[in-house]
Amino acid sequence: MTEPAKFCFARVTPVGRSAIATLVVNGAQAISAIEKYFQPLGGRTFSDYPINRIVFGKWRHADGTHEELVAARVSEEQFEVHCHGGLTAIEALATALTREGGQHLSWQEMDLQACGDKPPYWKTVEQMLPACTTTLATQYVMQHANGEVENVIAQAEALQEAGEVEQAVALLTPYLNTSRCGKHLIEPWTVVIAGRPNAGKSCLMNQLVGYQRAIVHQQAGTTRDLLRALTVLDGWPIEFVDTAGIRAGEDAIEVAGIQLATSQLEAADLVLWVHDLTTPIETDFEDLLRDHDVLIVGNKSDLVTSAQSEFPLQVSAETGDQIEELQATILERLVPGRGNPDFKVLFCEAMDRRIQLLVEQLTAS
Repeated sequence: MTEPAKFCFARVTPVGRSAIATLVVNGAQAISAIEKYFQPLGGRTFSDYPINRIVFGKWRHADGTHEELVAARVSEEQFEVHCHGGLTAIEALATALTREGGQHLSWQEMDLQACGDKPPYWKTVEQMLPACTTTLATQYVMQHANGEVENVIAQAEALQEAGEVEQAVALLTPYLNTSRCGKHLIEPWTVVIAGRPNAGKSCLMNQLVGYQRAIVHQQAGTTRDLLRALTVLDGWPIEFVDTAGIRAGEDAIEVAGIQLATSQLEAADLVLWVHDLTTPIETDFEDLLRDHDVLIVGNKSDLVTSAQSEFPLQVSAETGDQIEELQATILERLVPGRGNPDFKVLFCEAMDRRIQLLVEQLTAS
């Protein structure tokens, strides 16, 4: 049976080389482990110094070497060790603390540990900050980490007590069923570009992401593998996936690419089916896309003289015509109502369910 850890510790500065790294150590028994290796230059033992006193000294490693560092006792059971930010120095300290019975955690795990089994919503969202890749995501996460949603729930409950049920429901309604959108502020949406060979899928992806990610060639079947490209549209991260043209393959490699293309449809949040406007209208792809959210796009509008009414969304991947309109349409399909002043998101399904339950209780009363 594994013995329980005597204390825990975590690195709270960013991973990688740096000038200084900081380890936070939690637990009453941590003091004895620190004193075994740390010798203050003042000659006193570390435990003799008062709380919040910064202590300079030497950390003596098991091999007899030492390094100078700073330590402090933040509270009765919490300590900080500030050492050189080189990877070797950090690993040596972590090894020593582990040898003395410490449990090495990530800073997120340590942060949640202080909250018990059920961390509050704001704390769960706060931990998403390092994963934010856009300004929009950071803004929403900061608002929720500062208690926005808990405050809204408190206001709704106060309105309920005052008998103003309709106002309470109106306050909560914008948050209903929005955790899926919140998830995709952190994890990119997946938009798969599919269609027949030579429909201009690769060229279209290059236009959508704003750089030459895919090789473009007039020969059908140029794309054999999945090509992925990340971009941001109006603050929303999106991964576009360019796929092989779907048809009866002519060789083993092409067949494998087509199989990849069709299987990728299952993971798509949205499928862009690209039709070459210079070719006859097709309907045999409908069964393939029956169970998917599909946006049909007519491409090569620069090569036709009249619009085909069957394709209300027509673009030219060659000239860039109507690409901005296509991007706006993609966003509206993925995030309906994102431009509304009362647009809201949630970052947790559990909070989504909680608000749904509150609204159900309010409307039933």
